[in-house]
Amino acid sequence: MRLITRADFDGIVCGVLLTTKEKIDRFLFVEPKAIQDDEIKVSSDDIIANLPYHPQAHLWFDHHITNQIPFPFRGNFRLAPSAARVVYEYYPPGSFTQYQEMVKEADRIDSGELSINEVLHPEGYVLLAFTLDPHTQDDEAYWIRLISLLREKPFSVVMDDSEIRYRCRQVLEDFKVYYRLILNHTRQVGNVTITDFRKVDFRGKENRFLVYSLFPEANVSVRIFPDYHQRGRVGISVGKNIFNKTSRVNVGELLSHYGGGGHPGAGSCRVPAENAEEVLQQIIQALKENEG
Repeated sequence: MRLITRADFDGIVCGVLLTTKEKIDRFLFVEPKAIQDDEIKVSSDDIIANLPYHPQAHLWFDHHITNQIPFPFRGNFRLAPSAARVVYEYYPPGSFTQYQEMVKEADRIDSGELSINEVLHPEGYVLLAFTLDPHTQDDEAYWIRLISLLREKPFSVVMDDSEIRYRCRQVLEDFKVYYRLILNHTRQVGNVTITDFRKVDFRGKENRFLVYSLFPEANVSVRIFPDYHQRGRVGISVGKNIFNKTSRVNVGELLSHYGGGGHPGAGSCRVPAENAEEVLQQIIQALKENEG
């Protein structure tokens, strides 16, 4: 059986849980749009987690509000802090006792329930999560290995693994560069920060929460960046400030109007580059109208 998931920490933890309970021998890591646009063939031999619903899948697990469906299906859906939590709750109580802490951390990380100190000086599960970039397909072997490590080894042993230690060090080095990029390419308009990376070629790991610590008076952030996988398109990501929770906007619902989606607190979409400025201004206006 094949697991189709997203290569963020939530998706990796889904992989840990599902490979414990299901006979999974193959993996496919994709972005939500690949499911939405029917870019991949899905069959009854597939389990989908942390991604939109597909009718052919054997099981489906998700928690994104924009992916909710009104009809019966096999699997589990709930507006939970993480998709890993949705998987955890599907199986009989006691099935994942050894992974309770890991699922709690997936909840915190995916929902942004972090302290300023954890954002500025990440360690443990938070630092490990930052080593994951769903957009870097070259890392697929690492993602699969990490699922295996987290399933089979104590967390302290995982963090002492030579590859993990190297990747964690690299993340901290990347964050030094990213800090300067955020300061140089971000402006604040009212309650909204706009980070424009369209002319920035940065392929390192990003700290998506950093902007909230640098611009505490803004309650929502917008980031626009090149889509390295589809020429002529750009990505727009939106997130509520995890330290200033006054915005009333439902981010996932807002971005669903532009072919994207996500949670009430965070989401993204991809748009043609020639339409990006118009879409960006519409999104900013909606965020300002729902300031708090």
